[in-house]
Amino acid sequence: MNRRLAAATAALAVATLVPAGAFAADQALSDRVTVSGTAPSVTIPSSPSPSSPSTGSGNGNGSNGNGSNGSNGSGSSGDGNQANPWKQATSSRVSGTPVSSWPGVVMVDTVMQGGEGAGSGIVLTSDGIVLTNYHVVDGSTSIRVKASNGETYTAKVLGFDESHDIAVIKLEGASGLKTASLDTGAAVLGEKVTAVGQGGGRGTLYKTSGSVTDTDEQITASDGGSGASAERLTGLLETNAQIVPGYSGGPLLNSDGQVIGIDTAASSSTPITGYAIPTSAAMKVAHQIESGTKTATVHIGSRAALGVEVSTQSPGGLGAGGASVVAATAGGAAAAAGITAGSTITAINGTQVNTPTDLTGVLDQKYPGDKVSVTWTDAQGQSHTATVTLGTSPAN
Repeated sequence: MNRRLAAATAALAVATLVPAGAFAADQALSDRVTVSGTAPSVTIPSSPSPSSPSTGSGNGNGSNGNGSNGSNGSGSSGDGNQANPWKQATSSRVSGTPVSSWPGVVMVDTVMQGGEGAGSGIVLTSDGIVLTNYHVVDGSTSIRVKASNGETYTAKVLGFDESHDIAVIKLEGASGLKTASLDTGAAVLGEKVTAVGQGGGRGTLYKTSGSVTDTDEQITASDGGSGASAERLTGLLETNAQIVPGYSGGPLLNSDGQVIGIDTAASSSTPITGYAIPTSAAMKVAHQIESGTKTATVHIGSRAALGVEVSTQSPGGLGAGGASVVAATAGGAAAAAGITAGSTITAINGTQVNTPTDLTGVLDQKYPGDKVSVTWTDAQGQSHTATVTLGTSPAN
């Protein structure tokens, strides 16, 4: 899934019934994304000579990081219905019954450039390892978690799998936390369930009950309803529990109070249809993250950053491609190489970059300290190539 701009207070992917290729009005794309951070060093070939470094801040409408930041996008479920990731605007939708606390459930609040976000999480260990959705922490620069014991902790992201919308975070200084009881068996169609989470993203836990209405649903999310860069979540549990934004990352519990799924999506229509990632699938990713196992989809630790802000719009001209640079972060890898506003990045490690999504997709596979070859065309139309050392993104 492309990275999501969490602009206010509530996190949840939303499945809406709209025509294929369409998207809700509040899902409009931001016109800029940021691939930012600083880099420790840069190696530049003696020829051709790059232009002068930019002093641009690299800040824009998207949050800092190496993924694309714009609208949350849209997609389609397995039955052909659209699924639009939640834009995280302030939510007046509250569903369920408020509860003072719930064992093994935490409220996750995030700060990011341009806004705040809120979701939920599931406690896996007493010392504060927590499972949540990736889109709950995506783009965050700081994370604060309130546990069932009433204590509030700062947290860091241990790792994530963006394609499966799973993240694992660690609460700093936590101990003695109540953990959730997990059921990794297959859910049963029709079984009674309860969803628990920070409904509405307003600092209160809610619970809402229903049943499992399907055990093998899928949702495909894509940018702005265009179908580009689509990612699919498969094997989802479907429920008629009335979950709303803020429940994301929280548990879907069976009648024994065991977690059978991780709430991640819901329809915007009423009555609500919700979707959850089965516990077995989520824990498979969580175990990889906890063990520090990097894969093509599992990223451990901090993101890498090139240090540029790029437009989501493709450069003009017939056959033109690349990622248009709006600004380069002072002290970042790109600025040190001579990439400035007005430049167009056309390749990374010889792999052609046709769109901003191509750029972020390549960098998603990299880590801070990795060396990459960057090819770009400057504002005067001259081509340059330099080897840079990627920095660390300030955003998750």
